[in-house]
Amino acid sequence: MARKFKPVRFFVLMGLAALVVCSVAVLCTHRGSHGRTAEERAAYEIGEKAGEQAPRDAKLPTDDELNMMAHKYFEQQGSGDELRNPSPAGGLQARKQAFKKGYTDGFKKTHPEQ
Repeated sequence: MARKFKPVRFFVLMGLAALVVCSVAVLCTHRGSHGRTAEERAAYEIGEKAGEQAPRDAKLPTDDELNMMAHKYFEQQGSGDELRNPSPAGGLQARKQAFKKGYTDGFKKTHPEQ
């Protein structure tokens, strides 16, 4: 026996399906905003913490200064061999970019006036 079409149930289910799809898209987009790989996300977090710990009277460093900070940090962490022989995929460069973005975001959290 065929069931009768129920438009209210149909539209409620379609609304729930749309909500689930949008939620997954937002989750994936937010996660990707800090880096695609675990190393990039870790570099972002490290940079963010460093930016939050900057002195109150400090100014936001230039891109060159941030690049040197990231370079020194990754050199201390044992990535020195990658600094001398960078991989073709640009893994170190991506981590440096994530560090710089994290530092800038962390700095702006604690220094909103600048």
